[in-house]
Amino acid sequence: MKRRQLTITDLHFDLLKLIIVLVASSSNGAADLARTLSVSRVFMAFVGDRDILRMVVFDNLKLPKRFQSLPNVKGLIHSCAHAGNVSAQYLLAKVLLVSTSRLLSREKEYAWLQAVSICLCADCRAYSRWVAEEYTSVSSSMVHFLCSRVIPPVPRPSLPHFTLVRLFLEKCSNDDILKMRLHLNHYFEYFVGLGGAGYLVLYNCNKKMCIYGDAGQCFERMTKSCMEMKAKAESSAKSSSEEGTKGGIIAVHSRMIEWSRQCSKRQREMESMLRGRREYDGEPLEFDKIFADLTKEFETTTLLKEECPDHIWYKSPHVVATIFTRLGAMFKDNSSVSFKNFEINRGFAMSMFDQLFP
Repeated sequence: MKRRQLTITDLHFDLLKLIIVLVASSSNGAADLARTLSVSRVFMAFVGDRDILRMVVFDNLKLPKRFQSLPNVKGLIHSCAHAGNVSAQYLLAKVLLVSTSRLLSREKEYAWLQAVSICLCADCRAYSRWVAEEYTSVSSSMVHFLCSRVIPPVPRPSLPHFTLVRLFLEKCSNDDILKMRLHLNHYFEYFVGLGGAGYLVLYNCNKKMCIYGDAGQCFERMTKSCMEMKAKAESSAKSSSEEGTKGGIIAVHSRMIEWSRQCSKRQREMESMLRGRREYDGEPLEFDKIFADLTKEFETTTLLKEECPDHIWYKSPHVVATIFTRLGAMFKDNSSVSFKNFEINRGFAMSMFDQLFP
């Protein structure tokens, strides 16, 4: 008699659960779990297991623009978020912010169409229908988070919008706040009201978090570059000493002056943006790219056989190592101050947010 070949679904329930746990907690847990659950109905028995839902990893999940067109992914995120999965709630908060931007835009367009009389040509009628459909679509996607403002009214949700956005403010990284800057401002405009005292405080804190976070990352990269250049200079000094040659690092005087001017100018622009004298458009500060121009001037190690021209500074490798050591220490301090100010403004934003949404 031929022996029946066993399959994974024949395993004991506890072993199957262990497999699902390992899949859910992997680096691509959300995507892997969604695929695993679609393989067999046996795995669907674990869909409502709150222990599994709480440990699903969403860190590497990238959502497409049309998030609402993926009901399976959307359903998994909502289920995990309601089970208490913080990473799912954080991802859902970003989805909520993007949806609020769309809702605000469509609401303004819809209100404008209701207030003005448009012509009856085919193009205008098609545009009017598209705006109405988009407004209905994005409104329905927000029903899960809203207690009001969206028709028809719904009971108080278990994960209201302000709970998710507060979580985002509490845990957002420097990169995330830069990416979500405009969406966060649109959220404040929609739910707090444009021009109010609360809106202005939140808007200003959001702007300062973006600027300080960007500056802190720039200074971190510049500190790393300084350490790399210090190592190169020390290596150059060692090789020159072993070979008995007069080695060195060349720096063009005019380039160093130009770098200093560019850096000072960008620093003044940043201060103006922080104080509101200059509009902040979300563009990267790029202190590190300006600094990269300076490091290129130090990267040419030469054997000096004649006197250097007047327009060139000659610095020994030991001196260059000292220069970059001091620059690295300064950039490290600047980075610490920037990240400290980032956290201070995060605290201000959360304090105001808690007053507006108690």
